[in-house]
Amino acid sequence: MAYGNGDGQQFIPLSAGLDVAAHEITHGVITNTANLMYRFESGAVNESIADIFGVLVDDSSWDIGDDIIGEAWLAEGRTALRSLEEPGKFPVNDAYVEYGNGSGVFPAHMDEFYDMPIQVDNGGVHVNSSIINHAAFLIGDDIGREALGNIVYRALTVYLTPISNFDDTRFAFVQSAVDLYGEGSEEATSTRNGFDGVGIYEE
Repeated sequence: MAYGNGDGQQFIPLSAGLDVAAHEITHGVITNTANLMYRFESGAVNESIADIFGVLVDDSSWDIGDDIIGEAWLAEGRTALRSLEEPGKFPVNDAYVEYGNGSGVFPAHMDEFYDMPIQVDNGGVHVNSSIINHAAFLIGDDIGREALGNIVYRALTVYLTPISNFDDTRFAFVQSAVDLYGEGSEEATSTRNGFDGVGIYEE
């Protein structure tokens, strides 16, 4: 696998980040399981699951890429690529701002969803992934990273399909929590609450 050496300004060599390596390897797992199509909501779910396993493998924080940021970005206060805990603390690419609500930051809720065309970030796969990311943080913060990982892996390998959208992802996560821990379990309740918390509600 090739990660790139970075530009020495915004990025140092990308292989310096354990979470980045785990993220990229997870894409391989996704391709060989649910094979989520890399565009629009299914692509955002793809990116999110890679981020989730990134922070589960490197459990030092809930941020992605905090070990690969170069001096130029650090000087601007940019300490990571994305945050599952607080998505809005980092700005999106300038070219993406017009498709959102004007805040110019990563969304944490469906109210902040970026409506992006396919030719821009494949329809928002890196931007809108942070909504699912934040749901995962809310769940993991409540029941722990190990249980979150169990739920997400089951969702990926049992329920998600190439065209799964955000509503399908809620179902997959909740059903996986029920399968593993029981209908009335804390884990199932926390999973429902996590998706409620980002505006993805049960249909």
